[in-house]
Formats: sequence, structure tokens, C-alpha cells
Amino acid sequence: MARIQESWVLAGLLGLSACGGGGDADADDTGAAATGGGQAETACVSDLEYFQRNVQVPILDKTCYACHNAQGAAKDSKLVLSPAGQTDFLRLNFERLREVGSYEVDGTSILLLKPTAAITHGGGPQLEVDSTEYKALQALVTRFNEPVVCQDTNEGGVLAKVRLLDLPSTLRRAKLLLVGELPTADELQQVSDGGEPAFDTLVAEYLDAPAFYANLETWFNDLVLTDKYLGGDNATNLLDGDLWPNRHYYRDLPEDSPEGQAARRWANDSVAREPLKLISHVVRSDRPFSEILTANYMLLNPFSARVYGANDVRFEDPLNPEEWREVRLPSYPHSGVLTSPMFLNRFPTTDTNVNRHRSRMVWKLFLATDVLKLADRPVDPTVIKDHNPTMNNEQCSVCHAQVDPLAGAFMNWDPRGRYDAREAGWIESMLPPGFGDVRVPPEEWPSATSWLGRTISRDPRFALAAVHTIYTALIGRPPVETPTDASAPGYAARLEFASLETAFLDTVAQAMIAADLDLKAVFPVILRSAYFRAQATHDLTEEERAILGPLGATRLLTPEQLDAKLRATFGHGWRRAYDQTNQLLARDQFLYFYGGIDSDNVTRRITDPNGMMANIGLRLGSEMACLTVAQDFSRAVEERILFPHVLQGYAPEDPYGFDVPEAIEAIKKNIRYLHFRILGELLPPGHPELERTWQLFLETYRELYAAGRNQQISQDLHGMCQATRDPLTGEPYTSERKIDKDGRFIMRTWMAVVAYLVSDWRFLYHQ
Repeated sequence: MARIQESWVLAGLLGLSACGGGGDADADDTGAAATGGGQAETACVSDLEYFQRNVQVPILDKTCYACHNAQGAAKDSKLVLSPAGQTDFLRLNFERLREVGSYEVDGTSILLLKPTAAITHGGGPQLEVDSTEYKALQALVTRFNEPVVCQDTNEGGVLAKVRLLDLPSTLRRAKLLLVGELPTADELQQVSDGGEPAFDTLVAEYLDAPAFYANLETWFNDLVLTDKYLGGDNATNLLDGDLWPNRHYYRDLPEDSPEGQAARRWANDSVAREPLKLISHVVRSDRPFSEILTANYMLLNPFSARVYGANDVRFEDPLNPEEWREVRLPSYPHSGVLTSPMFLNRFPTTDTNVNRHRSRMVWKLFLATDVLKLADRPVDPTVIKDHNPTMNNEQCSVCHAQVDPLAGAFMNWDPRGRYDAREAGWIESMLPPGFGDVRVPPEEWPSATSWLGRTISRDPRFALAAVHTIYTALIGRPPVETPTDASAPGYAARLEFASLETAFLDTVAQAMIAADLDLKAVFPVILRSAYFRAQATHDLTEEERAILGPLGATRLLTPEQLDAKLRATFGHGWRRAYDQTNQLLARDQFLYFYGGIDSDNVTRRITDPNGMMANIGLRLGSEMACLTVAQDFSRAVEERILFPHVLQGYAPEDPYGFDVPEAIEAIKKNIRYLHFRILGELLPPGHPELERTWQLFLETYRELYAAGRNQQISQDLHGMCQATRDPLTGEPYTSERKIDKDGRFIMRTWMAVVAYLVSDWRFLYHQ
């Protein structure tokens, strides 16, 4: 019978049944937690958290792991522990101890008998019966038999002190991230009236929008980096000319024909983006996400189909690059992304590397495990004397035992990603092809990657890896790593947060598994959680403040996200003219300076702002104000997106310096509107922030009016700031709509206000 206790920690998390709290184990803590009786507990401590604090760190790490690891003296025992560098190592070790603890001798768990040498133990006695460590093991065994189930509650706990963003504001943040749009007034009202069910319904709609899939491809490209091959012949040059004789078919088409122009524009890039398109195709089709590794087809459009010689595939529009079909190529053992020529070339191999690089990337991308951290210590090559050290020296084999079998599953793919089935089998100096302790059956060797895709997609870490990817995209940082150095400053706080976050992510992964690996199931759980919605905290101790340090999704927007926010807010991105490049996204402008990547030489985004990025933000604000103010005033009032409450001639004072009350009221109303549209803050009239913006407007107007009256500045607007043609199409405006002068200096005053708001950190950050 499971014992039910209240959770005082995870009240702020939606759908998460776990708990926090609890200090270091002592005899009283251990007894109360184990029996559920006696003294009243002030906090529920979950089984996993109890294990982490009282068993993993003080017992397993310090006493057991030296022998009980995959290469240690106890590697053939039932208790083989996972290293701290392995993702989800706490849960894995907890489950291993639970299994070992179920074995008994005369009614006593061998988990208690072995360490005290009450029965034969190869390592001899390690714990005294009256020690704190032994009592902690006793309590853990009790918990194995009578699990503690912590219930969520709205009282107490560190996360319960977090003030969450309200649902309408959460919807604004979520829609900008998912599809790059602002929610409509009707959508905000739906969420305000309907609560979480309405929120989930709208999020589900966003997950079907084309813009979402473009963002999804961007998020996964940050991992697989196949956009390296965009442009020119970068992708098609990787294909073997003997296997794919049509790889450069577009070169033979007439340059002045629609087909030739489209093929030159799209053929290479369609080949380059094939693995990303497969990922979005699986999600769009509501199929199990495992299909990205098990798909027995390649996703091709009219242009890439010609490249691969699939000329019998029919398309509704042979010039539409967004029409994709599932195509099986003859004599090609497809296995989703794993056998994509772009993936295989992006993570190549050599005669000495023998697919280990590919193996490492599969572990990292699809199993949430960085194998290089499994033995995060320096290796001295001068002391390694073993024959074949990757198999026989524990300093090497701790990683190679994981890497090498999986590398063998790629045995039929050469450095250029060409399929060539090995007739002689795999390399004898390496472990047999497989995954973990499971080996590829000999009859599966010709299609070993297909076996691998099916096998690893059933591993719980596959779902966890997908959750990590989406969590990183939505929150703006990867999950916090569980600290292992108990002597490091801030260890307790970091351990507490890592425990909470790990439990939450495991819950999300379980939700994905329960939904038949539907990746869409992940989004509402994360978006409604405290990890995404944390806005502020109150009444915190210094310890609690340290614990909650990583919480929240406030971070600098990427160039792609900032461009989407500009287009959602102003109707277009940062372009000085309709026919010029986007300043944020162009590689020869600010893309790299503002933290973007090229998937080739620049593969990691800058997430912490620097001086140059700050100045780019100021320039962006100034130029976007110049580009948008007159343009918006040139529209009919009912069509404006920035100035629906004022007319072009509304000035706060008449020529004699007297107030114009009607104009002042309208100006203040529009300032309040701009704060909501640009910064997402709905402030009450008279709020200090609104008053500051009003003072900026008034003082700027007075300075400009005085300078104009003294003929120090011209009434003519700068050419870039004029409204003389459509900013998207370049179509010239009629004389009635054109705005090229600013006789009352109102245009430039509003430009100062817009520049002030756009340059605010709250616009440049996701918050």
C-alpha cells in the first residue's frame, strides 16, 4: 500500500506528482520518512529525492561506484551503476537498487546484507550496521516496499512561492515562440474566460500552423546542423555521381525557363533540408516521433526527387518546393534520419574513427547522453599499455563500451554516406554491433541501422531526448546538469533545482510516451509549467533564491525569433527598403554578431549579450521606428497597427504652448496601447511607466518644435523614414497617402517613443 503525503514543493508545476524539501538524512529524518509515522513531517520527500540525497551521493558515489560500474571489479554483478555523466543516471541507479533490493536472504534484502558482509561480498565490509549510511539504506528498502507518493498542494514549498504569468500573457509568449504571431483579442478573451482547456486548444491550433514547422526545423537544425549545406551545390556535391547521376540535373536546364530557375533555386536546398523536413513531416502527420529513426522512406519534393532519380513520383505542382512525398529508393535500407546522406556527411567517419563520431552524435541527439561525460576526467596516454585499450583499459572502455557497439550499427555506410553492405562482418578489434548489451542479430547486419533505429526509439531516453530539445527551445537553455561535487559552492541549491527539473522533464517524457510518442503532447505541459511561466517570486530566503536562480524563460531572443517578433508587431522585419536584405538574418549583416549560426563554422548561439549586441539592439530600435511610424500614419485609422487612437496632426500643445486636452488624452491612450502591443504589458492609466513615456513624448516634441521654429531642422523626413511606397511590395503610394514631410514634428516625436520601446530589454528578450 503506497503511503500518501502532501507535497509542499511542486505546487507551481502542472501535471507533476513529485515533491521536494527535506534536508540531510539523520536518524530521526530517516525513521520518520521510512515509517510514515511518529513525528509530523514538515515536507514530503519523494523516494527519488530521498535516494539522491541520502544514498546516491553519500553511499554510492563515495563507497560503491569504484567497483560497481560497467568496467569495475563488480561489472558482472547485478548492481552496475550508471555514472553521473549519463542522462537520467539518478533514476537508472534508483531502479537498479530497487531491483537488487527485491532479493532477500532469510527475509532481509541483500542490499543490506552485502555492504556489511553479512553474506559474501567481493568488496568485503563497507558499512557498519549502526552507521547513518546503513540506516539510510534501511529506509530506502522500506520505501521500495512502501513507496511514498507525494501529492500536489497549493500550500508552501519553494516553487509555490513563484508567481506565474497569467494565461493570456502566457499565450502571448507561447504564440510568439511557436508561430511568430501576436494573439488576437478574441484569443486572449478565450483564454481569459476558458482557462487551461482554452489555452490547450489554441496551442494545438498553433501546432498545426506552417510557421510552427519552420520553427521546429530551426530548433532541430541547431542539433543536426545540416543547414551547413544550403546554397550553391553544397548538398548535391556530397552525393556520389555514380549512384546519383542526376545530382546536378538542374545545371542542364535552360536558365531562362521557369523550371530551370526554380531547379537552380531549390534542388540543392531541398536535398540539404531533407532530414529536417522528415522531422517536421512526422510531427505534422501526428505519427510517433520514433518514425524519425525508423522511417522506411526518404522525404522528397519535385526537385530532390529528380536529384535522386525518382522520376516516377508524381507531384501536383512540379515547381512547388513545399510539396513533399514519401519515397522509397531501390536498394537503399532507409532508417529515417540515421540513413540520410546529409546526416551521414555532417557527422562523417574515417578509417580510424570507424563510425564512433556518428555513434557519439546518436547518443547525444537521440538518447540525451553525452558519452564524453561518462568519464569526465583526463586520460594519461603514457600509462596505457594494454593491447587494444578501447576494449581492455577501463579509462578508455568506460566510454567505448557505449560508443563502439552503436558505431558498429553504421558498418554499412562509408565516409561519404554511401550504402555498401559489409560481407566480411564488423571489425574484430571492436565490440560487436549493437546497443548496450543487445547485439544486432547476424541476419539483420545488412540493415543494421534499421535495427538500431527501431531499438533506440524504444528506449525511454529517446523520448527524454526529444523533451530536452523542445524544453531547450521553449525555455532558452538546456536542462541543468545534476551537480556531483558536494564541496562546490552552491551545491545544495543546484542539486535541489536539478532534482525538481529532472523530475519534471521525466514527467513530460512519460506524458509523451503515454501519447504514443506524439511530440505535440510535450508542448502544453511545458508551456503551462512554472519553468515557462515563472514571472516573479516573493518572500524568499537566500537559500530559496539560490535554488530558483535558473527558473523562468527570460532570455535574449535569437535573430530568427527577434525577426518574427518584429514582423508580428510591425508587419515586416528590419529591412531599410522593400528590396533590401533583412538586417537581422543576412549573413553579411548582423546575423552572426547577434548570436546566429551558419551550421558550419559557427554552430553555437551566443546567449549572453555583449556590447556589440546591445548596440545592434539600439540601432534596430532607431531604424524600426524610422521605418514604421510614417508608414502606419499613412494608413486609414481602422487599418493601423501602431496608432489607432491618434491622428497625424495631434500635438499636445498649440503654437502658443497651451495644452490641447483632447490631443493629450488621445496621445496617452495610444502610448498605453503601444506598451501593450510592443512590450506585452497592459498597464493601468497613470502607471509610472506610462508617465515616463508620456514625458519622453512631451519633451521630445517641445525640443523638435523649438528647433523647427528656429529653422534648425527641416520639415522633410529622412528618405528612409518617409512613407512613399509599400514596405513589402515597393508599390508607390498615391499623393494622398504619401507622407514625406513632418510639419508639426509629430512623426519624429512618435519615432522617439517607438525607438524607446523597441530598444527596451523586454522587447529584445523573450519574457
